[in-house]
Amino acid sequence: MNTLIETPRLLMREFTLEDAEHVFKFSSNEDVTRYTGDAGWVNTTNDAENIIRNIWLKEYNEVGYARFALVLKENNQVIGFCGLKYEPELNAPDIGYRMLPEYWGKGLGMEASRAALEYAFNQLGLSYIVGEVDIANTASHKILTNLGLVEQKRYEKWGHHLIHLSIDNFPEITTDKFTLAQQTQAEAEAVFRLFSNSKVCEFYDLPVMSDLAEAKTLIEQDELIRRQGNGHRWLIQCNTRQQIVGSCGYKYDFCTRTAKISIEIHPDFWQQGFALKAIATMTKWMFTHIASLNRIEAEVLPENTASTKLFTKLGFHLDGVMREKGVWKNKTHDLQVFSLLRREI
Repeated sequence: MNTLIETPRLLMREFTLEDAEHVFKFSSNEDVTRYTGDAGWVNTTNDAENIIRNIWLKEYNEVGYARFALVLKENNQVIGFCGLKYEPELNAPDIGYRMLPEYWGKGLGMEASRAALEYAFNQLGLSYIVGEVDIANTASHKILTNLGLVEQKRYEKWGHHLIHLSIDNFPEITTDKFTLAQQTQAEAEAVFRLFSNSKVCEFYDLPVMSDLAEAKTLIEQDELIRRQGNGHRWLIQCNTRQQIVGSCGYKYDFCTRTAKISIEIHPDFWQQGFALKAIATMTKWMFTHIASLNRIEAEVLPENTASTKLFTKLGFHLDGVMREKGVWKNKTHDLQVFSLLRREI
């Protein structure tokens, strides 16, 4: 059995089609599904197989996570599920659990959910998680709040009065030279100063900003990517001057196990070692916190000699040149592809 998460009393692993009988048992139980939006969906083992095959197995392969089978160690039985599910309506991963009634009241829901949340932060590279619970489901509401999720709003969906909660665990990283800090709308002016500089945007697929609203839009777009679980964007803040000197970040593609990174430093801070150390710090965090990550890559214009030297010095391999791959500012551009593999660190 390929165990992904282990707690003192539980194992959490990916579902297989052999679990259909167990899924049928807990998914057809009216007490288990009383507060869910899919009550009545599972009436046969075939229904259970369809959920495993068409939802969970598909999500494991395409998203990188889905609900896990919850296995009780003492009898090796599947008693429910726990884990994450990407919810397109919420633009975020949702944490949830279900288990057969005979296992309620033993603290297993909290034990499993806490482990699933730690797995999300430390193995999936996620930092924003949501949870939704029926207002009448006081036990599950208590678990979510004890995990640190905070109520954001209440509304009605599926005929249920729901409480929407979330937890934000943005990974701020501090070194002796700088801090990789969260990019929020409060720093819009700093982002504008960076991207309104023509030297910063010379080799960038982004036009020089002319209005603060453009910076606010960019921050909003980056935040959506983060909340969806597809990447992070950091501001690079100099510790001694308390100034934003640049930004860096990545977008992650689970299907290819590849993250594409980028970095921008304001010209006032060029040749001071910020870019080199920021990329080294960021890539270390990525390989540590995204277990499935195999490859980090960067695309660099051939004429951008400073970035070419930078990635070479960091140990990135020049894979080759993609001719006229980039198209921006009414021109096509050749792009050098640099990569760093997990086995090379």
